[in-house]
Amino acid sequence: MKKLIFACLPLALLVISCKKDGDSNPVVPEEKYMSITTNSKWTYDVINNPGTPGQTSLVDTVTVTSQDTSIGSRTYRIFKHSNANASDYYNITGNEYYRYQKQDLNGTPLSIEDLYLKDNQSTGASWSQTINLTVPGFPVAIPITVTNSVIEKGSSKTVNGTSYTDVIGIKTDIVAGGGLPANTIVTDIKSYYARKVGLIQADYKIAISTIGVDINTQTLLKTAVIQ
Repeated sequence: MKKLIFACLPLALLVISCKKDGDSNPVVPEEKYMSITTNSKWTYDVINNPGTPGQTSLVDTVTVTSQDTSIGSRTYRIFKHSNANASDYYNITGNEYYRYQKQDLNGTPLSIEDLYLKDNQSTGASWSQTINLTVPGFPVAIPITVTNSVIEKGSSKTVNGTSYTDVIGIKTDIVAGGGLPANTIVTDIKSYYARKVGLIQADYKIAISTIGVDINTQTLLKTAVIQ
């Protein structure tokens, strides 16, 4: 009898295991609002001075490379632009999306590590960070506070004739400290991200009176290939 019981025990355990496997509902991770997978690619219309007599436009294709780089405590995937062969750097840590960019504002070099998106925040939520901007003619670096706010979530948006769902809209405000006048930096920046696709539209206006910067661009997604 003992032999029969022990002989049947493995079969019974197998049946129980299979039943549990069949009854379980595996959790499928939600798709992100940006892909950092190699060979993902986005093609954008970039419009300078939209809606004005001086409007110009170009096409920029952004491609995810297979290369990473370490910046501070994070590992960033390198993205290449077809326009001017520039690079951006992206990192996704949990629900937080980081972007590192190097820009030249009328001869003023600027490096920004921006926590530009938190996909688990609700409408109305915001987060801030401070960077130091070195400006010619000023003896010390100027502290700049960058605040990103969720202005919409779960919405739909049509860009270049394509409708996107589950969109998050982000408004970015930039304020200069260091005793500078409140209107030293004037901005109107809004960015829209669709789940899985990434950035679908960006409206970017920034004026910095102290260094003669006046930028007005709109970026609109044409096509995306997400790996």
